[in-house]
Amino acid sequence: MKHEFTVTEDVAGQRLDVFCVQQLPSYSRAVIQKAIKDGSITVNGKVVKPRQPVVVGAVITAALPEAVAAVAVEANYDIPIIAEDKDFLVMDKPAGLVVHAGHGQETQSVVAWLLQRRPDVAGVGDDPLRPGIVHRLDKDTSGVLIVAKNQKTFEHLKDQFKNRRAHKEYLALVFGVPGEPKGRINRALLRSKRNPLRRTIDPAGKEAITEWRGEESFGKDYALLRIFPLTGRTHQIRAHLHFLGFPIVGDALYTYKRQRQPQGVKRQLLHAEKLTLTLPNGKRATFTAPLAADFAAVLTSLRQPAVSL
Repeated sequence: MKHEFTVTEDVAGQRLDVFCVQQLPSYSRAVIQKAIKDGSITVNGKVVKPRQPVVVGAVITAALPEAVAAVAVEANYDIPIIAEDKDFLVMDKPAGLVVHAGHGQETQSVVAWLLQRRPDVAGVGDDPLRPGIVHRLDKDTSGVLIVAKNQKTFEHLKDQFKNRRAHKEYLALVFGVPGEPKGRINRALLRSKRNPLRRTIDPAGKEAITEWRGEESFGKDYALLRIFPLTGRTHQIRAHLHFLGFPIVGDALYTYKRQRQPQGVKRQLLHAEKLTLTLPNGKRATFTAPLAADFAAVLTSLRQPAVSL
């Protein structure tokens, strides 16, 4: 879609990216800045930098794809809120709920819930399909998820995840018991050619680093691990633990078929328990989500002594 604007005296002197965001409110600032850098937005037919001031009479031309908004669906479910203020919302995402739906899909999601209960989040972020979403959790992973309620906060939080200043802790129930109390795996991950839904260890992939520590063992069959992902690749924890030989219980995508699931397991037992980062006010904060009920029930069952017949 092509847009064309002529700069008037009342807005002269503004940065080009700021001017374009005001003229094209359906697009985020990040999308606008990328379009300026790749030449999709020009000034008098020339490519300039996002910070370039606009002058009276300049013609701004923008050739952008049509902005697509997230599909609004009825969100008749509840998501527990851990903390919230004018800049952000921290939730305890339930297992079984996707963070955002795909293009044109109408499905229950965190984004659908947000748009219904916090409609002002629409337009925040890099992608209209994922308003306010700074990071994500897999559908069947429960736990702490933070959402930005304005663009300034989005950029502030996104920068921390990108530069590894956001500290994350997960709990995972795995098959087998590691022989060491803690460990670290540094193996690059790449989308699998055999199964595009999976990630596989491949030196050609993106750097991925995961640290872990043993929390509790259940005989020789299962162990509860505390996981510290230092990078944030898709399926990182799941793929790394599978590579180590300790796949997550209930993970249909990364579990060896011969392994027997404990009673009551209906999804991967991976929980984002803690998230520590710096808030827009400059304070460092840690948010914690209690272990999901189904996960806790499996642990309780495993702790029960065997009954002799």
